[in-house]
Amino acid sequence: MAGFGGKTRTSGQGRPKGARNKRTVETEARLAEAANAACAALPNAFQGDAHALLMLVYKNEDLDLSLRLDAAKAAIRYEKPALASLDSKVHAELNARVETETIDPADLTYEEREAMREIVSVVRRRREAAASA
Repeated sequence: MAGFGGKTRTSGQGRPKGARNKRTVETEARLAEAANAACAALPNAFQGDAHALLMLVYKNEDLDLSLRLDAAKAAIRYEKPALASLDSKVHAELNARVETETIDPADLTYEEREAMREIVSVVRRRREAAASA
């Protein structure tokens, strides 16, 4: 028996890694035929994907606003990344460093700088709210 990575008596036999099996190849061929038949039966069918259709709907000012809003709500997940919540662990580490030492911003990681910006903006908003009240 050969060692790790060596040749064995079954090396090179069988289907290569990543190759499709016969059933998958046949299924893909049948799906392609069905798609071609559908395109032939519906010559004026929309050629884009689902996201393109949603964009077409929400940008069309002739359609009802509620329909456009529903399309925009469905499409926005694919157009803009979701806002990530800040990791509480980063907040805890940053708060511990603030209490014990003077911080040089150049020494902070990206996550720590973002957390610091968030903390500063919250403190500023609270001060402004207290001053205006």
